[in-house]
Amino acid sequence: MIYKYERVSTKKQSVGRQEMILDKLRIAFDKAYTDKISGKGIDRPALNKLKLEVNEGDIIYCESISRLGRNVDDLRATCDYFKNKDVTVYFVKEGINTDGDGYKFILTILGAVAEMERENTVERVQQGVARCIETGTTKTGRWFGREEKIVEDLPKDFKKYYVKMINKELSKVEMAKLLGVGRATLYRWIKLYEKK
Repeated sequence: MIYKYERVSTKKQSVGRQEMILDKLRIAFDKAYTDKISGKGIDRPALNKLKLEVNEGDIIYCESISRLGRNVDDLRATCDYFKNKDVTVYFVKEGINTDGDGYKFILTILGAVAEMERENTVERVQQGVARCIETGTTKTGRWFGREEKIVEDLPKDFKKYYVKMINKELSKVEMAKLLGVGRATLYRWIKLYEKK
């Protein structure tokens, strides 16, 4: 039997890119297994089913090493599991397979790189979240964090223009122009200000 295993980190992501690469092999796969879960752990539903189903002589194709795992130890353990069952795993992107023993060295190096990439991604996300909390906005200008902080960060002229707008001395369109924001942002600010 010839299997393919695909994995993406979240349910919102698509395996389309992996499908495209594996389709180029022109192999008639007997069965496909897909996980939509982080690769940091080894306990994944589709991978667990695949481990139970494979038999001696079967072949598994993965688009890349990082799809099978992003932790070097888990990656080695998974490959050893398949190898002990006489199942060969092919990693298309890296051009290696688990037939023989030479793959272990390459697997360790490339697995370490995948693990480092994952750690860097997590670190960048944490830094981005910290920045958003600190500034109260995301990179695109959307509000982030507690509303109290957001209300404190409204432009200094907001209250003055708000009073004029309430007294019908100023329209919302004019107020938005004076503050240099779009109407949607202004309406959001007004809503937050009035909540306070």
